[in-house]
Amino acid sequence: MEKKKLEFIEGFKGFACLSVILSHFIMAFCNVLASCSPLDAHGSSKFELFLGKTPLNLFYNGNFGVFVFFVVSGFVLSYTFFINKDENYLKRGVIKRYFRLLLPIVVVNLFAFLLMKFSVTYNTQVAELTKNPGWFGQFNIFDPNILDVLKQAFFGNFFRFQSTYVSPLWTISYEIYGSFLVFFFLGLFGKEKIRYPLYIILILLLSDINYDAFIIGMMICDVVVNGFPYIDRYKSKKWLPYITFIVGIYFASYPTVANVEDTIYQIISYKQWGIDPITFNHLLGASLMVFSLVHSSFLQKIFELKPFRFLGKYSFGLYLVHWPIMISLSSYLLLQLTNASIGYYRALLMIFPITILVVFILAILLTQFVDKKGIQLANSISNFFFSNSKRQDTNF
Repeated sequence: MEKKKLEFIEGFKGFACLSVILSHFIMAFCNVLASCSPLDAHGSSKFELFLGKTPLNLFYNGNFGVFVFFVVSGFVLSYTFFINKDENYLKRGVIKRYFRLLLPIVVVNLFAFLLMKFSVTYNTQVAELTKNPGWFGQFNIFDPNILDVLKQAFFGNFFRFQSTYVSPLWTISYEIYGSFLVFFFLGLFGKEKIRYPLYIILILLLSDINYDAFIIGMMICDVVVNGFPYIDRYKSKKWLPYITFIVGIYFASYPTVANVEDTIYQIISYKQWGIDPITFNHLLGASLMVFSLVHSSFLQKIFELKPFRFLGKYSFGLYLVHWPIMISLSSYLLLQLTNASIGYYRALLMIFPITILVVFILAILLTQFVDKKGIQLANSISNFFFSNSKRQDTNF
């Protein structure tokens, strides 16, 4: 598999990012689509009480989207090593990972800090209107402090699972530790045949299922690059990856909030086994979809389409900036429109495209003027430590 053909992975990550953004928007302003509860409804439509219990909820299933991020990270971070078997790549990766993410995260934390400092966050005020005050109303309600936000941006987001200024940044600590896990595993066992049973052992031993996603992504990459018995037979039956992908959608669309009794998901609720069905099913679904995707040229062509590649290109920026916009601009507009006696759903239909437009504009600006500088910074620091090794400008 040539590196240029990994565009479909980027496109799939873009789709996952969109699902996260839609998930947060829906949970904040239209939670009935996730909960499927009449208590959360703003109208009498039966459609909104039904949608979240169907596979269509995949488009706004943010927890699934996060697992896609983690599986894809495990795949992409190990890809170059499995191609070149270059241990310097792993050493550089450990150094680069933090600095690669640092600048955009600092900027978006400061952006959220300024919004709070100048009292232009309205999520608390709008929370009662949304009928989900227990979730959206609990964020960004403390007094902002410049030293606190800098500590969080430079350290807490990365190593302490802190995300009080920009809530979605709870995933960054997983990205850091998961990346280190991939690099260290490959450094120890990446060239040894014993790595195959060790994948399974490590997945079973890890106490946090989020880290399993990185190991699974690395294992999928290993199978794709280095081959594995029966994989060629799997690929030769062109219909089989489609079936795997559809099964993956079934698991991945397991409702995060809605009650699954009397739905197609009831049989995978695992009540009798004490397994958390949400995290397990979303990890399984994301893994199956990535696995089938890397083995199907047709599925790859879908996610190589320009809209998906565009989403993938700016996915990191979109992920970072959507939260500050939701707690400020989106919330403010909803307050103003509902005060103007515009119907709630009509107001949302007006707010949503404005939100998406602003988020995309800021994400593009962040990518062009900050994220690219972050990549340059990471490469410069890596080159300082490994000045005699071959330069790797990979986008970790």
